[in-house]
Amino acid sequence: MKTKIYLFMILITILIILTNSCRRPSDECTWTRTLTNMHTGLCKMQTTTSYEDTYEACSGMDSLDTCKYNYLKIGLRFESIYISQNICSSPKDSIIGKIEDIIIICENDYNNYFKINDTINDILNVIFTKTTGMPITSPLPLNDYLHTEPLCSNRIYLFLTQPPSATSIQSFKIIYKETEGTIFSATTKPIYITP
Repeated sequence: MKTKIYLFMILITILIILTNSCRRPSDECTWTRTLTNMHTGLCKMQTTTSYEDTYEACSGMDSLDTCKYNYLKIGLRFESIYISQNICSSPKDSIIGKIEDIIIICENDYNNYFKINDTINDILNVIFTKTTGMPITSPLPLNDYLHTEPLCSNRIYLFLTQPPSATSIQSFKIIYKETEGTIFSATTKPIYITP
């Protein structure tokens, strides 16, 4: 009886070894990308909490349109190029690099605290798209986000947290810097922002 148990255990061990040694390697690989250009866009959210990136949740804005400050979504969208493409059937994207700084400058007087050419990072929240393509679910203060040494992302959304003093025409200059030296700069369309 003991011999049968030993033979059975040896057979099981051999099967386990063969099963594990014949396992096919995973076909996953990473295609790395680097950012090459930045575009800005403005849209008017349907509610003050509709942060989702869906057509129904946000309407595009043209120059001189009007929007209440807490309904405004300022979008940064980045173009990228692949710098390596391994041959595989199920690649994962990965944008390389880290964000050093994002500077938002108001082109006109905004309120009693932020005048023309002031940096308004203190009154902005951010939502960003993770490398998995999924956005974070709730906004963070922009300066807090920047202190975490964030990874580069293909989309970043900014939201004002303070109203202007009065309805006024506003546009924002956005300067984006990465730790390895890449810099992008763009200015949003001028729109009327209301308190």
